[in-house]
Amino acid sequence: MKQFILLAAMMTASIAYASEPNDTITVNNAHKVTIVNSDSLLQVEVNGKDGKPGFHYMATLRNTDGNYESSSMGGLFNFSIVNKFGKNKKRPPLYYSNLHVFFGFNGAAGNDDVVNTNMWQGINIGTYIDWGVNPWRDGHRFSAGIGLEWKNYRMTSRKQFVKADNGNVTVEPLGDNVEPKFSRIKTFSLIFPIMYSYQQSGWGFSLGPVINCTTHSSIKTRYKVNGEKHKDKYKDLHPSAVTVDIMGTIITPWLLNFYVKYNPCDILDTEYGPKFHSLSVGFMI
Repeated sequence: MKQFILLAAMMTASIAYASEPNDTITVNNAHKVTIVNSDSLLQVEVNGKDGKPGFHYMATLRNTDGNYESSSMGGLFNFSIVNKFGKNKKRPPLYYSNLHVFFGFNGAAGNDDVVNTNMWQGINIGTYIDWGVNPWRDGHRFSAGIGLEWKNYRMTSRKQFVKADNGNVTVEPLGDNVEPKFSRIKTFSLIFPIMYSYQQSGWGFSLGPVINCTTHSSIKTRYKVNGEKHKDKYKDLHPSAVTVDIMGTIITPWLLNFYVKYNPCDILDTEYGPKFHSLSVGFMI
């Protein structure tokens, strides 16, 4: 019991003073501190602090057959974890949140060569924020997020995307006297990634579905006729409202990671446009 009282003093002091910044959490002017003490359990809970009334932190020390086991839990955006008496002091936080930005290349797939795009000139760009949990704090992670994404399907051959008056989208040839530059379809979507990831020593991978809710689509075609520049534009191409990408990433110890995404769903409603899927590869931070 005396040993528990000593440990209680140490844990309480660690909340008030930061003599070891890497191993200690400092909470100045805590609104409420609750200490639970029994023969086998010592728990310190902090609720609220100046400037952050929703702050929450809890540290627990258990005595199991003479062996001390410690754990701690912060609020959703307070991820510092203390484990002074455990064997592993570098366990990842229970909860985490990350901002991701990705940039890559995008092209059409699964279309029997009707939509023949140049993948390395099509752009895939977006960003999302996710919230996750490390349930066992051993490298396995589960997360869900929300973000924005643009995809560009770009043809550079002698073909163009055309939207007719009845709303149908087709792929049509350009005239013999036309000098093509590009013809592209662009989509904008809200995205909801749901990922599983595993990481050890900086290296890892992630895999999961990304739900796309497409809210905008357009066509732009640029070409020259007898040296004169022309531009055709169309909107509202009847995109599929909801599709699902399968995304995998390779996680590296550095800032830059790699991703690949494949969407097996029809990008456009096939009652109005050609059948094609999407394939994207690129970099993520």
